[in-house]
Amino acid sequence: WLPRAHSGYEEGLTVGLSVSIAAAGALALAVLALAREVGVLRLGMSTGTGALEIPHEGPELGRSQPWAQAVLASPRALLRLAIFSSEGCQLCRQVTPAVEHVAADPVLAVRVFDEVADVETWRAAEVPGSPYAVALSLDGVALAKGSFNSLSQLESILGTARRREQEIPLAA
Repeated sequence: WLPRAHSGYEEGLTVGLSVSIAAAGALALAVLALAREVGVLRLGMSTGTGALEIPHEGPELGRSQPWAQAVLASPRALLRLAIFSSEGCQLCRQVTPAVEHVAADPVLAVRVFDEVADVETWRAAEVPGSPYAVALSLDGVALAKGSFNSLSQLESILGTARRREQEIPLAA
């Protein structure tokens, strides 16, 4: 496909130039792909804000919640985490891997309450919608709560609960 060169030297230069142009094109595509990935990572980091905790929605913070005993805790558990989810909620399906990841932690007792199957718990907790999480102490005191839509927001609820748990004065 190359025009006939007069000598082997010119033919070698033509092949070398062709390979160089192809390599430059491949490198340009790789740089574009990396730039896209950096953009995706930055977008993911921009959602690093904590979960939305509205004081007058959901269970009252600092109060014992009778329904919390439904979240069965192992002897190693440090916190209880109640996740409120709905079967028809698209966002709930998207955060399912995040909930499963958190539930795999042996120091957490996690239970998912379905809007239909656990309607009494939903009413008792005064949950505004789903997905919603409530972190509780082992004795059932609500420490943190909020709507979440990512793993980092769910983890922010747990971090807030641990910080508030440490701020609670010990009984004398």
